[in-house]
Amino acid sequence: MQLQKHVFLGQGYCLALAGRPLYYNNTHAWQFGPVVPKLYKALQQYGNGEVTSLIPTDDELDLESREYSILKAVWTAYRKYSGPQLSELTHRPGTPWSKTWATAKFGVIPVEEIQAYFTELVAARK
Repeated sequence: MQLQKHVFLGQGYCLALAGRPLYYNNTHAWQFGPVVPKLYKALQQYGNGEVTSLIPTDDELDLESREYSILKAVWTAYRKYSGPQLSELTHRPGTPWSKTWATAKFGVIPVEEIQAYFTELVAARK
């Protein structure tokens, strides 16, 4: 759960700060927060345990890229939070998950909604 939420946060901040997505797969509003089903399937074998090997991806992430810098910042800011705590963050009123869950349980969270929310978050922290 923690990894799913970190990936979602990375997506949001990449959209807000770099103007482009971290990934192109759909993010869905599942019961415990935003989930990328393809990532969920790749992580299923670990259950609630620690992920002990690399998860294959469609693209390599350039370690000199803006996206990588954003991911490092997301990890630094949110690593202290457990999966349930991160899920609680995504469930707050007005979040992309909460808006989608209210109208389309298990539906796709619109990328535009994610970008708008995280752009507001970034602006509020300045």
